[in-house]
Amino acid sequence: MTVALFTLTISSLSAQAGARDFFKCKLTEGVKKADMEKLVSDFMAVVRKEGMKGYKTELLWPLYSQDISRGSFYWSTSAPSAAKSAGLEEFWGDSAANKDVRERFGKMAQCESGSVYTVSEIK
Repeated sequence: MTVALFTLTISSLSAQAGARDFFKCKLTEGVKKADMEKLVSDFMAVVRKEGMKGYKTELLWPLYSQDISRGSFYWSTSAPSAAKSAGLEEFWGDSAANKDVRERFGKMAQCESGSVYTVSEIK
């Protein structure tokens, strides 16, 4: 249901506006930064294999923060448009091609919040 509401919300945005999502997550005890980086690499390989283009995922690891505890990080994915961001959210949650990565992620981390932004690139 969340994905459906998300899709309806951004469908009214310009098809040309880039989008970026942020998920605040925390590693499960014993999981290392390198483990999560490998999982994201595997996810992006699935995205490319499925012919989905224009996406980039970054993990943000805090050097310092007053409100983030050890093991916390942000998963952030850039999409070429808001509509394509919604498509990637659906792919993450529903695609059989991504089932292995999705299940591994559930064992490696938990996310407490998520948000999606349109992007205005200023050069």
